[in-house]
Amino acid sequence: MSPVARGAQPTRTALVVMLFALGVACSDDKSFVVVSVYSSLRSIDDVAQFRVNVTDGPNSEQLLYPEKPLDPTAVLRLDPNTPIAKPVTFSVTFSSKFNADVTIDVEALDPNQASLGTGTSAPVALSTGQVSYAYVYVNQSCDPRTPASCGSGYTCALVCDQNSQPKSLCFSAGTANPGESCTDTTDCVPGSACFEFNACSTAAQPRKTCRQFCNVDSDCGVGARSFCNTGVSCDQTSTSFRLCSRPCDPTGDATVGCAAGLLCFIYSGEITDCACLDQSRVGTVGVSCAADENCQPGLMCVDRSGAKSCQAICRLDVSSCAAGKTCTQLTNPDYQVYGACL
Repeated sequence: MSPVARGAQPTRTALVVMLFALGVACSDDKSFVVVSVYSSLRSIDDVAQFRVNVTDGPNSEQLLYPEKPLDPTAVLRLDPNTPIAKPVTFSVTFSSKFNADVTIDVEALDPNQASLGTGTSAPVALSTGQVSYAYVYVNQSCDPRTPASCGSGYTCALVCDQNSQPKSLCFSAGTANPGESCTDTTDCVPGSACFEFNACSTAAQPRKTCRQFCNVDSDCGVGARSFCNTGVSCDQTSTSFRLCSRPCDPTGDATVGCAAGLLCFIYSGEITDCACLDQSRVGTVGVSCAADENCQPGLMCVDRSGAKSCQAICRLDVSSCAAGKTCTQLTNPDYQVYGACL
């Protein structure tokens, strides 16, 4: 998200303390950024300190304002951006002549150093001897597995910070249910967030759907054949958060139950989920295979007396096989709902 730097980098960064009333004196060799901090959605209380990351292209520096957390009796409150709200304001000073854009990440901390929320400014152009302005809107921290943690009308989602670390923050919620297409998290109902299928997304047509957070299988619905088994990664960094698998129909053209551009596949444990079409899935009925991933959508790799081939998937309780074939239960004990047309 940070822009590529243009020109020299700052040699020193320091916070010039100003709360609510600010006066900055300019000099020929310094650039200043006045940072105004609001809450993005609703008021955030008990702010004792700010952790500030100033980023200029590939370089960054972390600062704390104030250096020590405020006493619990003197904590601050961040208000939403309204005409009557007063932001918490401070200034970042760059003491070097250079020409660069910076972004400013602000994390609000409580007296125990726990995160209350995070926000990032738009890129700010610096000008030597001049004052620039940045506005940071802090989204409140939350627990994605507890939909009510953000309050009515909001949902909790994971975002990756500049160090590829996951943070869970509150956003306005939408009306799209798990499994439905979305543009961003604000489209999804509380308890879910918008995730992109990178493997089949393009710049012109990203594949995104709302996915539901969970702790255990029962969070995903009783009898829905949806399981709490999908891990969430943040730039390849594993986290403890999980998502519900998407119950869908892997038979036929394998499109039922999946958003446009995704297909339904069976995974270990007879769990179905929507995913991208892997380039290895080319095998037609009767073609030899080594695994399900070698067969086209709607087919699975079946072992028949040591010879494996792609065969149509069917439900054992529904007769859907072509004439002359029967939906046959597999010897694999995982398969109790689906079989193969043999």
